[in-house]
Amino acid sequence: MKNLLMISASLILAAANNAIAHDGPHDQSAGDTQINLLADIRYLSGDSAWPSTLPVLGSNRDDRRGAWYGGSGLEWRQRWTPEVDTLLVAAYDEHEQSMVLDHAVIRYQVATAQMALGRQSPVFADAGLSPWALPDLWLYTVLADDHWHEDGLALRYTMGNLTAHAGVFNGHGYPGAESAMWTAGLVWQDGPWFVAGHAAYLSEVNRSLVTDAHSGHSHAGQAVGCGRLTDCLAGKSTLLRAKAGWQGNQYWLQSAWSWQQQDGQLESTLGRVAYKGELNSLAFEGGIKITETIKLALRHEWMGISHQLVGFNAAQIASKNGIANSDEQPYQTGLRLAWQAHPAHLLALELYQTQRSGESNHLAMLQWQMSVRVY
Repeated sequence: MKNLLMISASLILAAANNAIAHDGPHDQSAGDTQINLLADIRYLSGDSAWPSTLPVLGSNRDDRRGAWYGGSGLEWRQRWTPEVDTLLVAAYDEHEQSMVLDHAVIRYQVATAQMALGRQSPVFADAGLSPWALPDLWLYTVLADDHWHEDGLALRYTMGNLTAHAGVFNGHGYPGAESAMWTAGLVWQDGPWFVAGHAAYLSEVNRSLVTDAHSGHSHAGQAVGCGRLTDCLAGKSTLLRAKAGWQGNQYWLQSAWSWQQQDGQLESTLGRVAYKGELNSLAFEGGIKITETIKLALRHEWMGISHQLVGFNAAQIASKNGIANSDEQPYQTGLRLAWQAHPAHLLALELYQTQRSGESNHLAMLQWQMSVRVY
């Protein structure tokens, strides 16, 4: 922890000096083409491994302490007409551990409506609290990843204070998806007040459940040898998220509720059982704008986990897959200090205390974000 604080101070001074040499990001209205260099470099330190192993199917067992580079890359924005623009982003992906095509989308927008076609982040992915350097507890548990992009079509329509959206995506960003993912939602905003609700549904999920020390993240097509070589979940998945808050000039308050239900059959080497599992999460955040460039925020995230298995050898199958304990209620509390050192540079330090099964862990995460226009 002491080493991280020393690194933090060094990076803050270096970035502040570096920021003087760069122009801030320009408004694209000044030209038809804009190319930006992006950096999102993070470093996580902790007393013990993060994330801790949770009693959920396919729990991610990787230790993510150390450097993160996800989201760093190159962005190309092109406006073709007043209504049509495109966005291409090639960025580093933490899960793939390589550069990937993160966004490739064409958008058509008029006064009250927008259509986006291609690879993009579904609105559902950003429906929780404002993004911090450390991913939110519920979304990371669901995805076993800190990023979500999909190929598909998204529609948005605004009527006064109300915005409605709907979309259909291939589902490949969701572990084990073998069907399309349908999404819908509503957002209401009146001055500083806002309320939003979002839903997503996948009719067919078939994922291989990892029961050894490897990561539980899986994609469509990986569920092989089910019942003979490995355990698999086949069924459907429903996700809901709601958010409400108040955003003032100096202070803000927001809360979010998230819910996932997986319903289907768990086919194990020990037998086949009916399965229903739920992840519930509540999160709260409050913050203050100390100066024009410095913000301080506090948040608390809680998650409830429940499983129901019915059938022969249900208890043994639950134990084998690490979900025998259905009373687990992990939480994490975090403090974030962010400094917009320059229009192109942001520095942040986050401190956390996490709790799981009576065991606590202390974490610190340093973040440097940069967005510099190079063309």
